[in-house]
Parts: sequence; C-alpha cells; structure tokens
Amino acid sequence: MKFRAVRPSQLGKVDAIVVPLFAGTEPPAWLPRTTRNAIARLLKEEQGVTRLYGVNTLHEEPRVVIVGAGKPGQLDAERARNIASAGVRALWRSSVRKVGIAIAPDAIGEERAAQAAVEGAIYAMWRPEAHRTREEERHLPNIDQVLLVTEKSAPAAIDRGSAVGEATNVARRLANEPANRMTPTLVAEAAQELAKEAGVRIEVLDADRCRALGMGSFLSVAQGSHEPPRFIVMRHRGRGGSGYDLGLVGKGITFDSGGISIKPADNMHHMKADMTGAASVIAALAAIGKLGLKANVIGVAPCTENLPGGGATKPGDVFTAMSGKTVEVINTDAEGRLVLVDGITYAQREGAKRVVDVATLTGSIAVGLGQHFSGLFGKPDAFVEIVRQTATAAGDRMWPMPLTDEYRDDVKGEVADVRNSTGARTGGAITAAAFLESSVEDGTEWAHMDIAGTFWFERDRPHAPKGPQGPAVRTLIALAERFAQQSQ
Repeated sequence: MKFRAVRPSQLGKVDAIVVPLFAGTEPPAWLPRTTRNAIARLLKEEQGVTRLYGVNTLHEEPRVVIVGAGKPGQLDAERARNIASAGVRALWRSSVRKVGIAIAPDAIGEERAAQAAVEGAIYAMWRPEAHRTREEERHLPNIDQVLLVTEKSAPAAIDRGSAVGEATNVARRLANEPANRMTPTLVAEAAQELAKEAGVRIEVLDADRCRALGMGSFLSVAQGSHEPPRFIVMRHRGRGGSGYDLGLVGKGITFDSGGISIKPADNMHHMKADMTGAASVIAALAAIGKLGLKANVIGVAPCTENLPGGGATKPGDVFTAMSGKTVEVINTDAEGRLVLVDGITYAQREGAKRVVDVATLTGSIAVGLGQHFSGLFGKPDAFVEIVRQTATAAGDRMWPMPLTDEYRDDVKGEVADVRNSTGARTGGAITAAAFLESSVEDGTEWAHMDIAGTFWFERDRPHAPKGPQGPAVRTLIALAERFAQQSQ
C-alpha cells in the first residue's frame, strides 16, 4: 500500500473517499457540491450519522464513506486511527483500489492526524482468517494507493505511520497463529527474518545457554513441554556508547494450558495468543530498526509453552531466578511472571537502565479495567507517568495502578524469597506486578503493562475485526523515539 499527501486541489480521480464527520459540522468544502448535498440529505434523513465510528456509504462518483467522528475538539490519536480504519474496512469487499482520506486535524493537528490515518489504513488491511481455504474469505482488500487529503506534505508522518502500522499488524499476525504453527522455535525464526529486514542484531539462546546464565525461573515453565524454549534477544544500536536507553521485555508463552494448575476448557484456544507481549516487543524492535532511531534499545522475548507434561513444574516447587532470588511456585498458571523476571534481569545485566515489560499477565486486570484500558504499574511514579503520557499520545489507553508495600509483603514466599501467587481472588494484577518488581534492581526505572484485557476482542467492531488487537506496539516505539530525542 502506497501513501501520498495531496492538497484538496490535487486529489484528482479516486475510487472512494473516506470523510470523517463531526457532530454539528459541515463536510469539507473541497468535496464536490453533489457530494456535499448528498451528505446534507443523509444528515436530515438518518440519525446518528456522526456517532463515533458509525459508517455510512454514499454510492456517488466517487464512492464516499462517511465515518462518524463524534464531537469536535475530542479527537486524539486513537480516534483518528480508528476513524481511518473504519473507513477503509468498509471497502473490504469492494473493487476499490485508490482511496482518498480526508484528514481532520481537530485537536491534534494535521501532522499527527495524518500519521494516525496511515496507521489506521494499514491496521484495516489485516484479516484474521489466515487459514481458511476459500480465497474470498481470506482475500485482502484491493486497495493499493491511499491519498491523504491535507494541507501538509507529511513525509515524516507517512514514514512513521507506515512503520507503526506495519509493526502492529506483525504483532497481530504472530499472535493469531495457532500454537502448532507458532512454537517458540518458529517465533524465533520469525524474529530473525524481521531483524534481518530491519538491520537489527539478534541472537536466540537455547535451554543450555539459559541454564548457564541461571535462568531457573524461565526454564521451570518449559519443563512440561516437548517444544524447546527459545530466549530471543534483539538489539538496535542507534547511537554510540555502551548500555541501552531502553529495554523491552515481552511475555512469550506460545501456548498456556495452565500447566498442572490447568485452565478451564472455555476459551483455552485463545491461549495461542499468550505470546502477544513477545510479539509486541519483536515487532517494535523491527520498527525501531527501520526508523533508524538514535537510541540503543534491547528487546527480550522469553518464549516457551506451558504444558502439564511428565516433567512439568508442580505446585510447591522452588527454583532460583537469574537474579539469584528463590521462587516458590504456588500456581503453575501464574507462569508469565516466571519467564518475565528472568527477562527483566537479563535486560538490566545487558545495561538497560529503563525497562518496560508487556504481557497478557492476569485475568484480574480485565476484571478491573475491562477491554478498553491496559493496566500500568511501575516505579518511580515519574517514569510511570512518562509511559502513560507517551502511550496516550501514541494512541494506547493505559491506566496507572497502585503498587505498595502491602502487596510486596503478599508475595513473600513461605519457604523461598518470593512466591508466584498468593492464592487470593483479590488484587491479582497488583500482586503479579509486585512479583515482577522483585527482579527490578535499585536505580532501574521500570514499567509493567498488563494487556490481558486488551490483547483480544471477541466481536467485530467498525474499526477492527475480532481477534488480536496489537496493543502496546505503538507505545513501545514511541518510548524509543522519546528517549532517542533525550540522548541527542
């Protein structure tokens, strides 16, 4: 898909135009008079035309897709992206090839709105039916050219929007693959291909290397599976000097049965996507490399299956993490935190002074926040606020959660330094974060994103099909950009 910014007078012939329409406002004056009249008639005859993400199609020449933009003055990056995505998705089954998207700057300005539109158009081109045999059920839309109708030339917005949009779809593609087609080994192979394309260094540590490094916590999760674990490390060096401006760590459980503490059968098939955190980190590192950001970033993706095989970890077993702390496993379904602590320690030992981890970690966060916000934890508070602000600007919703000494006391083990579960039904997302914090060294700025409520959606929406949603990728890239600017 190719993008180009054009002024309204330069639009020329297109097959369709996507037009955001705010409540109480007029359509763009540059549209043909017949089109503006048709929109005016629609507003009189239909209710809710400007309702957020509502889609109406006028079969004019060219075709016009009107997307409700809500109230004026409330547009942010997320809304701008979703509006563009809804408009392009409405053209999925058409023969349209060349599309214009009217850029509505509203509260965020034309440059940011243009970037969001690029992200949204690319986001709309992903479909989840990858393994259906009927071509019409898995065929991608025909759209190959998108013209952004704006007063700005926007080359930087197009480049960045393309990198972010493509990375988000990479994460969705990896998370969508069935577990037999996305084993830890296959995740590593996919990461190697992406790293090669992006000019990012990569190494994949096997079980022996991990054992030599003392990763007993990570390896404890892999014991029940015949699939060998893979500890993926990606490195982007965009500036001179040693160390890393940012370390990214993603949970890579390629299938989570719960282990001996087995999960209920309902929706267990979605646990193929329990590696969304790893997919997000891998995709973000590839985008960071393509953008050539002037920052040093390390990405860590510990990948394994969690199965109840004959060698599986048993509740009550004790292991030693890479940090040197002993870990008591109370619940084998609280495995994500077991792999993450060794990933966090590894990133710190490689010189990362800021570490951000992302994981589909707890059902508790979905109970607390639902499907529209990811949970955000960390320390110090100032760093957590930086991450929250960056996420908001990037178009991801994060909600800060508490993490205090009471929760740290809750994860102290009975026979070991820490335990991976308290067994209580309350505060599960917070005690999980407290467990992760046990691996964070003094002086390290750390943030934890729990995306268990936002990584998957059960129904189609105007701007996205059901399935993997690719949360946090945008934020990880934006954080690398932020610290690249600080390092200059």
